[in-house]
Amino acid sequence: MQPTNEELVRLYRLMLLTRRTEEATDQLFKDGKIRTMGHWSTGQEAAGVGVGASLRQDDYLFPTHRAWPEYIGKGMSPASIVAEFAGKGTGCAKGKGGLHISSAEHGIVGLVGSLGSDFPIAVGAALSAKMRGTDQVSCVYFGEGTATQADFHPAMEMAKLWNLPVIFACANNQYVELHHYREVVPIEDLLDLARGYHMNAIMVADGNDVAAVCDAMTEAVARARNGDGPSMLEIKTYRVASHFTGDSGAYMPPDEVADWKGRDPIARCRARLLADGALTEAELAALEETVDEEVRGTMRFVLESPPPSVDEAYSDVCGSREVVR
Repeated sequence: MQPTNEELVRLYRLMLLTRRTEEATDQLFKDGKIRTMGHWSTGQEAAGVGVGASLRQDDYLFPTHRAWPEYIGKGMSPASIVAEFAGKGTGCAKGKGGLHISSAEHGIVGLVGSLGSDFPIAVGAALSAKMRGTDQVSCVYFGEGTATQADFHPAMEMAKLWNLPVIFACANNQYVELHHYREVVPIEDLLDLARGYHMNAIMVADGNDVAAVCDAMTEAVARARNGDGPSMLEIKTYRVASHFTGDSGAYMPPDEVADWKGRDPIARCRARLLADGALTEAELAALEETVDEEVRGTMRFVLESPPPSVDEAYSDVCGSREVVR
């Protein structure tokens, strides 16, 4: 089901907030004000926001390193995310997780260090929901490269065997770290893997259309909640950003990058809002200014936030301070 104009305005705001927050955070890196690395989602915001915003807060989401659209789409505040990246005590994990973002409040399970190792955990979360009799959904969001990891296939098999409410959402952004995915993946469509398990398979051929992503996720979520078992989505998109902060991206053909920039999901959504009469140019400008002000406030908040105290190192861990020492 396609989103209404009101919903599309919300999705546009979430995508814009994601990009502007990432851009401002990247500038903090360049200015030497925070120290870690970023894996930016530039160009694929529709995929992440479309997935995250289609889930309830109590649904489980297993993210990737390039997951700011999913985080913000599912309801996390940019301030809590950036503060965590900056190692500040006001971050979602009090500065102790860094780029491994988690939020129990938003159903976001901690990002694993080795991508793909959380496929079985996502299946376990879905099994838990089924055994407890809730209608929660478990969604694992991953890239085409992660689909080659060893845990992927047994997770898919058990999800189908047990008819679990789990969604495998694959954002195929064309690049596996520093290589085009066809250099490491032997098939054109990752969705063929789901078909091999006779699983509901949904192709989002235009993954830069946030409405199309939401439409596909709405179907998958409804099936999961209704007891119709697991689904896999393949969302065809493109990683305009290089793999990580400091990567030149020289392996990405300039004409290819330029072509995909012309399909920018945020610009396309903005044009649709205007064409459909959902917002006027003046209303869009006002919305965009509120986003910019929120981002400026986020950066001020992060820079003014203190680091975690030494005592904080001993909180939220098993055992007392004396035992840990």
